[in-house]
Amino acid sequence: MRAMLCAILMTAFGFGSTACANKPDTDLFNGQDLTGWVSTGAHDAWGVEDGEIVTLKPGEGGWLRTDRMYRDFELELDFWMPEGGNSGVGLRGSSGGDPAFTGFEVQILDTYGEEPGLRNCGSVYEAVAPATMAVKEPGNWNTYRIRLVGDTLDVWLNGEHIHDAVKLDDRGFFRSEKNPLPLNTRATTGYIALQDHGHAFRYRNIRITDLSPDPEPAGMVHLINGNNAAGTPEGWFAEDAGTWTVEGDTLIGRDGPGHLFTDGTYRNFEMRALVKVNERGNSGMYFRVAPNPNPNVPWPNGYEAQIDQHDPKNFTGCIYNAAWPEDVKAPITKDNAWFDYRIRAEGNHIRTWINGVPMVDTTLEQYSEGRLAVQGHHDGNVIMFKDIRVLELE
Repeated sequence: MRAMLCAILMTAFGFGSTACANKPDTDLFNGQDLTGWVSTGAHDAWGVEDGEIVTLKPGEGGWLRTDRMYRDFELELDFWMPEGGNSGVGLRGSSGGDPAFTGFEVQILDTYGEEPGLRNCGSVYEAVAPATMAVKEPGNWNTYRIRLVGDTLDVWLNGEHIHDAVKLDDRGFFRSEKNPLPLNTRATTGYIALQDHGHAFRYRNIRITDLSPDPEPAGMVHLINGNNAAGTPEGWFAEDAGTWTVEGDTLIGRDGPGHLFTDGTYRNFEMRALVKVNERGNSGMYFRVAPNPNPNVPWPNGYEAQIDQHDPKNFTGCIYNAAWPEDVKAPITKDNAWFDYRIRAEGNHIRTWINGVPMVDTTLEQYSEGRLAVQGHHDGNVIMFKDIRVLELE
């Protein structure tokens, strides 16, 4: 009935989507334990007391993040802040690195009574100041409501609309304005995280509605877990030219032509990853693939989900020389900016998505099983991957 009333009101009076927005409908925190959450710091630095997430060892917890990624969502949470408190809500961050900069952070800080600023409470940290300073005096509970869809952010703090349809554009820097880090080059999907900055914080009533066009399924397995003795990532092997290293949380391929293959093979699966390529870069995410038996030919046999922002035919999201989108006629990604890739193979049904936008939806008969692989294409090529994850399908 409420949804019907909202639809009638929006049609009759032109209300925006937030006028009748439902409260988030799924608990991210069960009130009993940290099921569904992962600590990037000491495993015992976070805990649950009286139905609240608390920092048990302030300064040792790093970030506490969800175990599932979210692109578009509406999130609500309460936080209790001590005097001088500092924390933050990380959005679209990757599994490694600082979520404030791999994605971005909505700041939590004891700045009651101060003027809004790029680092004060309610800011998109080091990028966008809030419209007003809505945080309460320390020792009180506060409520964030955050709505993020595509490149548009709305934030309410204690009921005040402090970010109104803010665009994730070219604003943003890392620690100093001399080090630009535009919001529109950061990850387009990622984890939701809470920051331990060394203060005794409490969080409760953490709820979400996933608004992503393609929500991430449960059970995805990370495929990048550090380097082995050969210098390549664990569970992978390299063929032909190019170099591959894991640096921090990022798999980086340089130069080429050459490829990095998984040890295991896959038939039916869903694969997701964050991807970035340098200017005029070229790469691909291969599947159902095998190294070429001809030692003089570096290109493997299998399907390639293309990564190229400049090819007018085989651009990012296409299956190279095999399938193309019907509705997307040009690249929707750009060099030196992260995007998220989704590939799903079920029998002969092959689909791809870029940043949640459907690309290829086709049937291909040539290959039914093989390895996964990533490509280094040419001298000067730099390709980066974060959070490559796979889910095998029955």
